[in-house]
Amino acid sequence: MKTITIAAVFLLAFPTLLWAKIPSEITLATTTWPPYTSGVSPEKPGIVYEYMTEILAQNGINLRIEAYPWSRAIKMASDNNDIHGLLTAVYEEAPKLLFTTTPIMNYKVNFYTAMDNNWRYQDQRSLDSMPSPLCIILGYGYGSPIDEFIHNEANKPKIHTLTGGNAQQRLVKMLEYKRVAVIIEDELVVQSYTNNTANIRFAGTLSDSPFYVAFNPNLSWSHDIVALLNQELAEPKNIQRLQQLVSEYTAVQP
Repeated sequence: MKTITIAAVFLLAFPTLLWAKIPSEITLATTTWPPYTSGVSPEKPGIVYEYMTEILAQNGINLRIEAYPWSRAIKMASDNNDIHGLLTAVYEEAPKLLFTTTPIMNYKVNFYTAMDNNWRYQDQRSLDSMPSPLCIILGYGYGSPIDEFIHNEANKPKIHTLTGGNAQQRLVKMLEYKRVAVIIEDELVVQSYTNNTANIRFAGTLSDSPFYVAFNPNLSWSHDIVALLNQELAEPKNIQRLQQLVSEYTAVQP
């Protein structure tokens, strides 16, 4: 019993020994998604970019982040050994990956239309009267019931799908120019691209949903890094730091 107690104290004193399999540097893929994974300057690279870099650094791990179009980021995280996972994701987007069970934070999925359109999402029945086309981003998981709507073959003519880089900015611009009727995007992302001056209107909330970190399950240390992050993302001091970062990034500029 004494030997076990000493061993336990030793591991608590040197917690990195618990995660010995995790490499000193990991690489996660992401897409341009301000203010979460990108920002206005190298000093302000994004809420989650800063947050996850700090958390891993506290555990002696250097985080490299590479940005790609979202569908490519998912593929690389699933297939490429040089890309270990996704910085932010929901299960529906990459079901083959291993996700943390503790979320990083929540995001709010909203509908937006042009100012002269009075349609509003209230529940699933609202989709029957939704104007078209609805513009979405390839590879995104929006949650129920919109994912079911998107994957219904009968609705294909009502949907315009964006691929490639700068998808979020192009999404907002397409609505501003009235090339599409409805878009779905997080409210902070829309604010980042419009500064609340664009000629678009809020048209209801689909969900307030959590998002997570995800890793390629074939990595020998994937379960170890997930266990570590589940622990760190639940730490009150880290949650407080996240709230501080959100406040910094969403503060109204003079």
